[in-house]
Amino acid sequence: MSATWLKPVLLLIGSGTMGGSSILLAKVGVQEGIPALSYLFWQCLGAGVVLGILSIGRGGLPPLRATYIRYYFLAGLVSLALPMGLGYFMVPYIGASMAGVFTALPPLMTYLISMGIGIETAQFKRLMGLMVGFCGVLFLYVPQISAPDSTILVYLLVAALIPISLAIGNVYRTVAWPKGASPLTLASGMMLASAILCLVFETGRDQLHVPDFGNGMAWLIIGVQMAVASMMYICHFELQRVAGPVFLSQIGYVMALTSLAGGTLLLGETLRPELIVTLGCVVAGTFLVRPARPADRRASATS
Repeated sequence: MSATWLKPVLLLIGSGTMGGSSILLAKVGVQEGIPALSYLFWQCLGAGVVLGILSIGRGGLPPLRATYIRYYFLAGLVSLALPMGLGYFMVPYIGASMAGVFTALPPLMTYLISMGIGIETAQFKRLMGLMVGFCGVLFLYVPQISAPDSTILVYLLVAALIPISLAIGNVYRTVAWPKGASPLTLASGMMLASAILCLVFETGRDQLHVPDFGNGMAWLIIGVQMAVASMMYICHFELQRVAGPVFLSQIGYVMALTSLAGGTLLLGETLRPELIVTLGCVVAGTFLVRPARPADRRASATS
């Protein structure tokens, strides 16, 4: 493996692992009585503040010009508030393992959208890599998805909005990236904008849930989630910058595996031997869809 794409692969693994951990933490948080959107609000607020402090240390607050504000809120809506809010809401009903599959579906959608707007070209090897990873996840989840349970089917249909929103977000963050903006600045702004969106949604639906200060477990979970989200989005935006939206989208495969393994080992969900097949497919798919070398990307951009 060359140093050229060692960094993107490490960022991919780190972002995906922390993203899958967020799904597991959300299930525990909901079990502690924290509504899904309130949980997401605290996550985004805490991570946004942490990233904002780091951004100040690196040169200043996130810019508040109109271009940046639009980016923060649109990226926050389609990349975080909507898909993660739905995902956290669905976890108690369909389980962390099943919720993970919807984070594994965006790569092919992202590639197709990217080709449609001209920021990616059709490459057979990369398309095959995405299909290999996608088929690996299907091999793991189809038996559950095809089960004759009408209640689960309704939840699955609603949850189908998750990969669509994530794919749109993957592409939007690349094409709308403000010129000269740093990954840390954009991550901080997006998290704080997401917190505002979640606050609006939650107060409109009912009211924001503030855990009792005597409930140490709830605040511990929220604190861990804030730290995980901060690290995740530092990696996430840096990966977006160095590798582009298609390679970034494979975070979903790692998230799916993390949520499955964690759901099995930590939350008592059923272990299935198909995990080995899925893991092999995801590794093979990631290799095939590795980001282009810098020279190749410059040549593609010029053409």
